[in-house]
Amino acid sequence: MKNNIFTYLFLLFFVLTICSCSTQDTYCNERFEYCLDYPAAFEPFGSSKSGDGQIFHIDGGKIELLVWGSINGQNRTLEEEQQFISKNRDVQYKPINDKFFVVSGFENGKVYYLRTEKTETGFRSFEIRYPREEKEKYDKFVEQISFQEKK
Repeated sequence: MKNNIFTYLFLLFFVLTICSCSTQDTYCNERFEYCLDYPAAFEPFGSSKSGDGQIFHIDGGKIELLVWGSINGQNRTLEEEQQFISKNRDVQYKPINDKFFVVSGFENGKVYYLRTEKTETGFRSFEIRYPREEKEKYDKFVEQISFQEKK
């Protein structure tokens, strides 16, 4: 009986380890020295010529994930950057703290969720967009996306 429990626990741990490895992927940006962990369901679509970021999508663009870095040439605070990004958008949610802000709402029939973090030289941001009618289904992706310092 004891051996069966250990065998079962080992198999469970093994399966969970394999599943967790295959559900996330990482994009690293050399120019702005950051990495972004994101759900592996997203496929890279293309990076910008300037090297500031990447576009990912699911189902040919039904769901989009954009990630980019920028230099803070105007020396904006997080509050000022949040105000700038919020202009002309339907903003429903916009928390801010001393390290990052979020701007979220609706645009062209889609939910958007944009998170921007301050860096030493500028900002790093990601924005995910998905159909409004599938909000509950895709909200979980937001929790699976996070920046990491490039090592």
